[in-house]
Amino acid sequence: MEPDLEYIYDGTFEGFLCCIYASYVRREVPKYIYVEEGLPLLGETATWIPTEWEKAQSVYISLSKKIGMEAQDIVRDVFLTHLPDKEMTLFRYIRLGYWMGRRILFEGGTEERESYGKVSVPKDGEDLIQEVLRAYRNYRSEVKNIEGGLRFRSFPDVMISCITPRNLVLPGLADYFEKRLGGTNFLLYDKTHQMAAVHREEGTMVTRMRSMNLPVLYDEVNVYENLWKPRYESIHIDTPMNQRYALNEMRQRLWCDVLDA
Repeated sequence: MEPDLEYIYDGTFEGFLCCIYASYVRREVPKYIYVEEGLPLLGETATWIPTEWEKAQSVYISLSKKIGMEAQDIVRDVFLTHLPDKEMTLFRYIRLGYWMGRRILFEGGTEERESYGKVSVPKDGEDLIQEVLRAYRNYRSEVKNIEGGLRFRSFPDVMISCITPRNLVLPGLADYFEKRLGGTNFLLYDKTHQMAAVHREEGTMVTRMRSMNLPVLYDEVNVYENLWKPRYESIHIDTPMNQRYALNEMRQRLWCDVLDA
């Protein structure tokens, strides 16, 4: 690892894969990978790595060939997490994976790995593997929880919902609800990351969205009533006597305030 070598990229997943590509082609190992907004400190040198689709695709394909198809999902999903210093963590994980092959996909590190070779895991490699796989499991768990509990509000010509996730789960949710809702137009707003998944007849797009103002929903009580009644019935609980409490509970559970986002 060269002492002053640093990369800067545009923050996209494809851009990160291009950093991997550049490292191997140039036979160099950066000590840090910055996102474009996080420029290095004064006096430090950095190399701009442009995003090129062909190079990113070649690295993505290599994950499957050299490690396993599961590695593509792991690297892609962990990149969307809030894991600290995720770029360098994934950079080291990929390099280790190229050397270990499928053995890196198993967290246990003993019997499961032995069937793919007996080369021992490098020093600190076990902690790195566990850190990445733990982040991957947490990400998938958050996606599944939102998929199972999310509800949309119905407006003319569009269904709208809002989430406040810990990780950047919009790409996975966009694919899920595109298949589930079919031809219905929908907008899923991520207030945490100020992004939105927008689906129309032409397709689905994930884009930046700083804020969102909703039209007045005049019949809001009836909308939420239609939500909380089936909920209580589905878990075999009698409809609560305090309907105002049920309304507020459902509002907090399935919606977030985006008027002042």
